[in-house]
Amino acid sequence: MPKLRGSYAIPAPFAGPTIVEIAVPSGKLLATDDLRRAPFFVVEATQSINYGAGLDAWAHRYAAEAQVAYAYVGNTCPSVTRLPDGSLVVVSPAWDDETDQPAPLEEEVVVASICTDLWATMLVDYEHWLKNDGPSVDVLNGGATADGDYTVIDVAPGVYRWTAFSHSDSFDIDAGGRVEYAKLEFLREL
Repeated sequence: MPKLRGSYAIPAPFAGPTIVEIAVPSGKLLATDDLRRAPFFVVEATQSINYGAGLDAWAHRYAAEAQVAYAYVGNTCPSVTRLPDGSLVVVSPAWDDETDQPAPLEEEVVVASICTDLWATMLVDYEHWLKNDGPSVDVLNGGATADGDYTVIDVAPGVYRWTAFSHSDSFDIDAGGRVEYAKLEFLREL
């Protein structure tokens, strides 16, 4: 019989990663830590999200019910970077001790910074967000937003694979150096 913690059973270890697909037909991707401001984007957890299996289940529900990519990132304030192949990576870069600044890889470009009040990174098609009562985001200067809570990133319209590495119970969120939490890769046109 599984052990209980609160009202949830402690699940068997989850070795992840979480892999889901989301559609981005507008070619504009909204990135933030918390999309729950619009009622449509509230998804209930069916398992404890203190464990990998619960994070995996929650991410699958977000993708299926709201077309949202979700990844746990802890209190790390990661960046979203674009690699030369167009994929996006949610990452805490290694730290450059000489400059006292994050040091992304030479070939990647930082396209968003995530404030982690929810300890998550969430991505959704911007037009889908608006059609489901998400508030409008005033986009300024190539993606930076007026209030800093949201960033709109231009991507190729299509279907994407979201891989969240951080949902594995063995994932070390406090590992030194570069830590990659999740990756978004183009799969196909719509």
